[in-house]
Amino acid sequence: MKRVQSKATLHKAWRVIQENAQTSTSLDVREEVDKFAADPQKNINQLSGQLSAGSFRFPEAKGIPVAKKNADGTKSAKFRPLVLASLRSRIVQRAVLEALDTVSGLKPYFHNPHSFGGIQKQKDGLAAVPAAVQAVLTAIGNGATHVAFADIRAFFTKIPKPHVTEIIATVTGDPEFMALFADAIKLELSNMAELKEKAQAFPIESIGVAQGNSLSPLLGNILLHDFDRQMNEGDCVCIRYIDDFIILAPSAAAAKARMKLAIGILAKFGMTLSEEKSTTEPLRVSDQFDWLGIEFNNGLLRPSKKAISKLELNVQKRFNESAKGMRETKPGGPIARKHSLVATLNRTDSIIRGWGKHYRFCNDEALFARIDAKMARLVGAFLGEYRDIKNRRDAKDAASLLGIDELARQKRQPLIWPSQGKKPQAGYTLPSASITAAPLPITGAIWDEIIAEALTADVADPDAPRWE
Repeated sequence: MKRVQSKATLHKAWRVIQENAQTSTSLDVREEVDKFAADPQKNINQLSGQLSAGSFRFPEAKGIPVAKKNADGTKSAKFRPLVLASLRSRIVQRAVLEALDTVSGLKPYFHNPHSFGGIQKQKDGLAAVPAAVQAVLTAIGNGATHVAFADIRAFFTKIPKPHVTEIIATVTGDPEFMALFADAIKLELSNMAELKEKAQAFPIESIGVAQGNSLSPLLGNILLHDFDRQMNEGDCVCIRYIDDFIILAPSAAAAKARMKLAIGILAKFGMTLSEEKSTTEPLRVSDQFDWLGIEFNNGLLRPSKKAISKLELNVQKRFNESAKGMRETKPGGPIARKHSLVATLNRTDSIIRGWGKHYRFCNDEALFARIDAKMARLVGAFLGEYRDIKNRRDAKDAASLLGIDELARQKRQPLIWPSQGKKPQAGYTLPSASITAAPLPITGAIWDEIIAEALTADVADPDAPRWE
């Protein structure tokens, strides 16, 4: 418990969450992080004090039903029940995870050589998905000829909290800490009424943990520790990334038998496999197959076609929302900052940068060049649309369209000049000699100069991946 309360632990947890937020597409998440970052030392001190005094409470979280996609890209009736807790909750949850990583009795769950999801660890400079992919390549290099893979259906909603909590309580021997831990994995939703019948899919009872809680992967690792052991006995290798696992075997028959074993072990926890994400029959390693959003293609590692399509749709969605917001704002009214050119390009940059970082270990350079060209065309088209919207509006809207703050629109609290003596003029007027043109047209012209080069370059040659 003292380790969780430590300012050093809380700082470490905060840095991880701050880094993750840099590539978040959620404006709410990024604004919350920016607010905390304005004075992190003060906020960390406050958290540490509340934890030490026993006064910290986890606020209700927000349930987010994220629609799944059908094979044709349309929205499915099924959804993934994601949970977004407050920033302070996420920092404390992460601090709890950092403290648990120091408990010797939990080392086997943190450092499972066959599980790679959610728990940060480094091996040969790799972690998470890159480390899992490297483990697959190692197994292929060691002679595996066939693969079979599967996804555990609704995995997080099936984890029994009492079972894994008992294991942690035994090895920590810290009742005060376990009270905090129980609160950290307990889920209370602020939008139950809004979710209606979908609220039943969220793990608000004793069975199930929140997807989005940094502690959830550890609980999954604890639950499936024996699964990982049994699946890696003998001549097969099983690599697991949270609820996705892949079997690498010396023959199709061996892969099939090992998948049958997996189904039997998972059934003890009331878990089944997702048919749409699982192989029906083993494949040869030389065949093209997708796992964890990666296309393995007999020597080439690429983002899957689905992942590429999702990137394009996400970027296009941001541009469409921005253009729609610009068009629908009444003339003379301020454009919502999130729809401005600067904010939209900034969000798009975060999307592309985060996506590229995730797939940085892939080796198909020609594919990335083609994706760059596609992104350049999307940006060029958006800039062209922005220019058309700007040309149709009054010049006084130019700064707002760009996303540049205007002093005249800021709320002010002017100080009152004392009544004694000479009263000031109602407003300050520039000397007439300094005024060479009407202010608003000058403003519009200035913005034209600022973006002219970017507009010309990208619209004139949309196939060139030159946008940065």
